[in-house]
Amino acid sequence: MAMTNENAGALAGMLLQLAPNFDRVLKGLQFMVQSPVLYSPYLLGTAQAGGTVVPAGTSNFPLPQTDFSHSLEFPFQIDRVRFVVDPSHTFRDARVIVQDLSYSETWMKSPVVLAGLIDANTGFWELRKPWILRAQGSGLQLYVDNLDANNPLSLYVELHGSLLKPAITSRG
Repeated sequence: MAMTNENAGALAGMLLQLAPNFDRVLKGLQFMVQSPVLYSPYLLGTAQAGGTVVPAGTSNFPLPQTDFSHSLEFPFQIDRVRFVVDPSHTFRDARVIVQDLSYSETWMKSPVVLAGLIDANTGFWELRKPWILRAQGSGLQLYVDNLDANNPLSLYVELHGSLLKPAITSRG
Protein backbone atom coordinates (compact mmCIF):
# COMPACT_ATOMS: atom_id res chain seq x y z
CA MET A 1 0.00 0.00 0.00
CA ALA A 2 1.53 3.27 -1.12
CA MET A 3 1.56 6.24 1.19
CA THR A 4 -0.27 9.25 -0.16
CA ASN A 5 0.38 12.84 0.73
CA GLU A 6 -2.75 12.84 2.94
CA ASN A 7 -1.51 9.79 4.89
CA ALA A 8 1.95 11.30 5.25
CA GLY A 9 0.47 14.53 6.61
CA ALA A 10 -1.70 12.61 9.11
CA LEU A 11 1.29 10.53 10.26
CA ALA A 12 3.42 13.65 10.73
CA GLY A 13 0.64 15.25 12.80
CA MET A 14 0.40 12.18 15.06
CA LEU A 15 4.17 12.07 15.58
CA LEU A 16 4.18 15.75 16.55
CA GLN A 17 1.51 15.05 19.16
CA LEU A 18 3.48 12.10 20.57
CA ALA A 19 6.86 13.91 20.60
CA PRO A 20 6.49 15.30 24.18
CA ASN A 21 5.73 11.79 25.46
CA PHE A 22 8.77 10.31 23.71
CA ASP A 23 10.92 13.12 25.06
CA ARG A 24 9.74 12.48 28.63
CA VAL A 25 10.40 8.72 28.36
CA LEU A 26 13.86 9.21 26.86
CA LYS A 27 14.84 11.73 29.54
CA GLY A 28 13.68 9.25 32.18
CA LEU A 29 15.95 6.55 30.75
CA GLN A 30 18.92 8.80 30.04
CA PHE A 31 20.50 8.21 33.47
CA MET A 32 20.88 4.51 32.61
CA VAL A 33 22.74 5.18 29.40
CA GLN A 34 24.89 8.14 30.39
CA SER A 35 25.49 7.33 34.05
CA PRO A 36 28.96 8.39 35.15
CA VAL A 37 31.10 5.86 36.99
CA LEU A 38 32.75 6.54 40.34
CA TYR A 39 36.17 4.96 40.80
CA SER A 40 36.62 3.95 44.44
CA PRO A 41 40.17 2.81 45.29
CA TYR A 42 40.26 -0.85 46.28
CA LEU A 43 42.88 -3.49 47.17
CA LEU A 44 42.60 -7.25 47.03
CA GLY A 45 45.55 -9.17 48.44
CA THR A 46 46.95 -12.26 50.08
CA ALA A 47 45.15 -12.92 53.36
CA GLN A 48 48.31 -13.79 55.30
CA ALA A 49 50.32 -10.67 56.14
CA GLY A 50 53.68 -12.40 55.54
CA GLY A 51 52.49 -13.89 52.28
CA THR A 52 52.00 -17.46 51.14
CA VAL A 53 54.90 -19.88 51.52
CA VAL A 54 55.83 -21.59 48.25
CA PRO A 55 57.90 -24.76 48.85
CA ALA A 56 61.43 -24.92 47.42
CA GLY A 57 61.69 -25.94 43.78
CA THR A 58 57.92 -26.11 43.29
CA SER A 59 56.27 -25.48 39.93
CA ASN A 60 52.67 -24.42 39.35
CA PHE A 61 51.98 -23.85 43.06
CA PRO A 62 48.46 -22.34 43.39
CA LEU A 63 48.05 -19.39 45.73
CA PRO A 64 44.84 -19.64 47.81
CA GLN A 65 41.93 -18.96 45.48
CA THR A 66 39.95 -17.36 48.32
CA ASP A 67 42.53 -14.56 48.55
CA PHE A 68 41.66 -13.32 45.07
CA SER A 69 37.91 -13.95 44.98
CA HIS A 70 35.79 -10.88 44.34
CA SER A 71 32.35 -11.08 45.91
CA LEU A 72 31.30 -7.43 46.10
CA GLU A 73 28.37 -6.04 44.12
CA PHE A 74 30.52 -3.77 41.92
CA PRO A 75 33.08 -4.75 39.27
CA PHE A 76 36.76 -4.41 40.26
CA GLN A 77 39.13 -2.82 37.74
CA ILE A 78 42.72 -3.98 38.31
CA ASP A 79 45.33 -1.43 37.20
CA ARG A 80 48.49 -2.79 38.78
CA VAL A 81 49.83 -5.65 40.86
CA ARG A 82 52.31 -5.50 43.74
CA PHE A 83 54.51 -8.48 44.58
CA VAL A 84 56.59 -8.71 47.75
CA VAL A 85 59.06 -11.55 48.35
CA ASP A 86 60.85 -12.34 51.59
CA PRO A 87 64.24 -10.62 52.14
CA SER A 88 66.27 -13.74 51.32
CA HIS A 89 64.91 -13.83 47.74
CA THR A 90 64.73 -11.52 44.74
CA PHE A 91 62.13 -11.17 41.99
CA ARG A 92 64.33 -13.42 39.86
CA ASP A 93 63.52 -16.37 42.14
CA ALA A 94 59.85 -16.66 41.18
CA ARG A 95 57.69 -17.00 38.09
CA VAL A 96 53.96 -16.38 37.98
CA ILE A 97 50.99 -17.03 35.72
CA VAL A 98 47.55 -15.50 36.30
CA GLN A 99 44.19 -16.95 35.25
CA ASP A 100 40.78 -15.28 35.42
CA LEU A 101 38.32 -17.87 36.70
CA SER A 102 35.22 -16.15 35.31
CA TYR A 103 36.37 -16.13 31.72
CA SER A 104 38.88 -19.05 31.89
CA GLU A 105 41.37 -16.60 30.41
CA THR A 106 45.09 -16.57 31.23
CA TRP A 107 46.93 -13.26 31.31
CA MET A 108 50.07 -14.68 29.70
CA LYS A 109 51.01 -17.70 27.59
CA SER A 110 53.49 -19.18 30.06
CA PRO A 111 54.86 -18.35 33.53
CA VAL A 112 56.90 -15.13 33.60
CA VAL A 113 59.77 -14.24 35.96
CA LEU A 114 58.60 -11.50 38.35
CA ALA A 115 61.69 -9.39 37.59
CA GLY A 116 60.47 -9.06 34.00
CA LEU A 117 57.05 -7.79 35.07
CA ILE A 118 57.88 -5.32 37.82
CA ASP A 119 58.85 -1.72 37.04
CA ALA A 120 62.05 -0.88 38.94
CA ASN A 121 60.89 2.71 39.57
CA THR A 122 57.44 1.98 41.02
CA GLY A 123 57.79 -1.58 42.35
CA PHE A 124 54.52 -2.52 40.64
CA TRP A 125 53.52 -4.53 37.63
CA GLU A 126 51.61 -1.89 35.68
CA LEU A 127 49.06 -3.61 33.44
CA ARG A 128 49.00 -2.32 29.87
CA LYS A 129 45.22 -2.46 29.89
CA PRO A 130 43.10 -2.62 33.03
CA TRP A 131 41.52 -5.99 33.79
CA ILE A 132 37.97 -6.00 35.14
CA LEU A 133 36.73 -8.69 37.50
CA ARG A 134 32.99 -9.18 37.33
CA ALA A 135 30.91 -8.42 40.39
CA GLN A 136 29.81 -11.14 42.79
CA GLY A 137 31.67 -14.36 42.33
CA SER A 138 34.58 -13.78 40.00
CA GLY A 139 38.22 -14.15 40.87
CA LEU A 140 41.76 -14.86 39.84
CA GLN A 141 43.97 -17.88 40.35
CA LEU A 142 47.71 -17.25 40.59
CA TYR A 143 50.22 -20.05 40.06
CA VAL A 144 53.80 -19.56 41.25
CA ASP A 145 57.05 -21.35 40.40
CA ASN A 146 59.78 -21.16 43.04
CA LEU A 147 63.03 -21.22 41.09
CA ASP A 148 65.11 -21.60 44.26
CA ALA A 149 65.56 -25.36 44.65
CA ASN A 150 66.85 -25.12 48.24
CA ASN A 151 64.72 -22.56 50.11
CA PRO A 152 60.99 -21.91 50.40
CA LEU A 153 59.79 -18.56 49.10
CA SER A 154 57.34 -16.28 50.89
CA LEU A 155 55.23 -14.28 48.39
CA TYR A 156 52.70 -11.54 49.13
CA VAL A 157 50.50 -10.32 46.26
CA GLU A 158 48.26 -7.25 46.20
CA LEU A 159 45.91 -6.23 43.37
CA HIS A 160 45.48 -2.44 43.14
CA GLY A 161 42.61 -0.79 41.33
CA SER A 162 39.11 0.60 41.71
CA LEU A 163 35.59 -0.54 42.32
CA LEU A 164 33.40 0.73 39.49
CA LYS A 165 30.29 2.20 41.09
CA PRO A 166 27.52 3.87 39.07
CA ALA A 167 26.93 7.44 40.19
CA ILE A 168 23.38 8.08 41.39
CA THR A 169 21.87 10.98 39.53
CA SER A 170 18.46 12.57 39.75
CA ARG A 171 15.95 11.49 37.12
CA GLY A 172 14.38 14.93 36.71
